[in-house]
Amino acid sequence: MAYKKRKEDYTVVEPQHSTSFTVSPYGQYATTQRPSPTSFVEIRDIIAALLVLTVAFSWIIYVPDGKGFFYYLGFAAVIVVAGFFVHEMSHKIAARRYGCWAEFRADYRGLGLALVTAYFGILFAAPGAVWIRGNISRDENGKISIAGPGSNIAVSAACVVLLLTGTVGSSGTAYDVTHYLLYFNAFLAAFNMIPVMPFDGSKIWQWNKPIYIAALIAAGLLFYLGFTGL
Repeated sequence: MAYKKRKEDYTVVEPQHSTSFTVSPYGQYATTQRPSPTSFVEIRDIIAALLVLTVAFSWIIYVPDGKGFFYYLGFAAVIVVAGFFVHEMSHKIAARRYGCWAEFRADYRGLGLALVTAYFGILFAAPGAVWIRGNISRDENGKISIAGPGSNIAVSAACVVLLLTGTVGSSGTAYDVTHYLLYFNAFLAAFNMIPVMPFDGSKIWQWNKPIYIAALIAAGLLFYLGFTGL
């Protein structure tokens, strides 16, 4: 993305990665105008991404057991919102805390790919990313980056507590949703910790290696618990 360095411009920072699951170019100027919380374009893109991912994920988990497709559609919606949406909005909230402009932008080719791969039984999604512009430091960029996988780790950890304490029972819809939330969020966290561009892990590694290692271990352990059925 090309831009001119004027005082009224934001300094461009790379997207904080999608949930497909820079050293950022720090500039000299930040805007003096406080950006609005959202826009029509962001709302449109979020709705499109949520709808496509929900449909795609429901195709993956659907079982012809008499419950009907719409049961699994609702099931998938909960998983997508508590995984993908929470991840992206955590980036946005963290970025706005530092005075940045931050909005989600869908990747419609990536969403199309999600539908195609899900149809064949394997979900691969690159739904989009939160784009961020602002004058931030390396430390602030690292904190913005950890917000996404950190939120997934938090959701997964909460699911472990619910499962271990028997709060959601040992079978049924609540149990199944909780188990899927554990697995899906742990997967997103671990996948996004890959320490190469454009993944969150690359920026977290450059910012704070002990935090990176701790987050990666937590995500890996939670993924193992979800994969093995706890």
